[in-house]
Amino acid sequence: MMKLLIPHKSPHLLLRPIEQGYSYVVNCAYPHSLRLLTKAQVDILVAVDGYSTISTLSDQLSITTTVLEAFFQLLSQTEIIRFDTEFGKPQKPSSPQSLNFWIHTTNRCNLACSYCYISTLNTTEGMSEATKQQLLEKVVETVVKRKLKHIKFRLAGGEPLTQFKSWKAFIPAIQHRLDEVGCRFEASFITNLTILTDEIITFCQQHGIGFGISLDGVEAYHDVSRPFKQGAGSFKRIDQHLRMLLTHQIPVTVNTVVSNQNLKGLPTLTRYLIELDVPFRYSIVKGEMLDAELLENYLLESYALMADAIQAGWQFSRRHQFCDLKPHELGFQTCASGFSGGAIYVDGTLNYCHVHFGDESQASHSIFTPELDLVDMIQQGSHAEDNRSNDCKACRYNAVCTSGCPVYRVNGKDPQCSLYHRIIPLLYDLQAKERLKALRDFKIL
Repeated sequence: MMKLLIPHKSPHLLLRPIEQGYSYVVNCAYPHSLRLLTKAQVDILVAVDGYSTISTLSDQLSITTTVLEAFFQLLSQTEIIRFDTEFGKPQKPSSPQSLNFWIHTTNRCNLACSYCYISTLNTTEGMSEATKQQLLEKVVETVVKRKLKHIKFRLAGGEPLTQFKSWKAFIPAIQHRLDEVGCRFEASFITNLTILTDEIITFCQQHGIGFGISLDGVEAYHDVSRPFKQGAGSFKRIDQHLRMLLTHQIPVTVNTVVSNQNLKGLPTLTRYLIELDVPFRYSIVKGEMLDAELLENYLLESYALMADAIQAGWQFSRRHQFCDLKPHELGFQTCASGFSGGAIYVDGTLNYCHVHFGDESQASHSIFTPELDLVDMIQQGSHAEDNRSNDCKACRYNAVCTSGCPVYRVNGKDPQCSLYHRIIPLLYDLQAKERLKALRDFKIL
């Protein structure tokens, strides 16, 4: 009988109030588990001690066993509680079902960004036709052999739109070839968006191509870190092009690299991006020391603006990401690298990550190697995901942050670990406020 079962709370629970009368609970090791709770429901959850049976809790709380059983069954669906202690966590699948590649289309770039990490920048031109053709054939070969259903290319650089005419021929060709073998192809340009023409817009509409654009602030905050080579700022042109993409309903995501140069402008940028209603991600610059106090202050100010926007109907959960944190889906590792993806250089070399381009100390393979398919190359290349500290392995947020980017970990953890411990609960707070507003709007309707 259920009343003799003992409910146990997940060791990865986060339980927090959001406003008078309402709290939320989330299992930080189970995807999409956030649930709103009333005060009475919180009292039930708090009473769960891992020793008392449902029957005992019924007597203690003066609630019928039937009500408790139904409530615990609901919570057990996302492992907020279990009737044993075998709580799960995101697991690495035995093999990938899709592949995701960062494609280094060219080393040429028309900007002079202060924090660019590409060591081979401006040393060579774009990917040759022979290399692109080999890439196409290797992708098709791998898809057929591995029975894959989805391939994604992020066309980057350098500035990939300097190579648009070359890739304009490649994209329809690979879409057609993969469609013939039952595989969907998806592509996006990872661009500074200083180049945009009617031809590019029309092509991207026809082939479902999205954009990931770099924007470090509004006006001067962007211009100081991402100027043209001649020194002029690039914001006004990017703003114009961004609005053009949105007008034509082309999918766009904005990425902001937060550094000491632009962190004071984060609140203004947040307002700008909310008004445009465009998805955006804030990432912390790598390899530089930031003013930790100022960073947190301006982040908190920005999240306060997001909280206000939620009440006006803005969709926080679909519009914002902080660094590599995954509070919705969770993950077994930080990105696709080393499992279902990697980075392919202009000469066809496949690396673990695009920051390794030009680093001969890193293990790599070539797409011109006939005996290996792309999954073989990924599996046999450099790997760094298992380098995690014991603190990270024991942390309730380990499936949310996955220890951060393995390339930049320090002693097995992300350098921003302490900041994450303050930001992750805030991200869940905003999700809960968004959920509560939706619930109330639904009741009004």
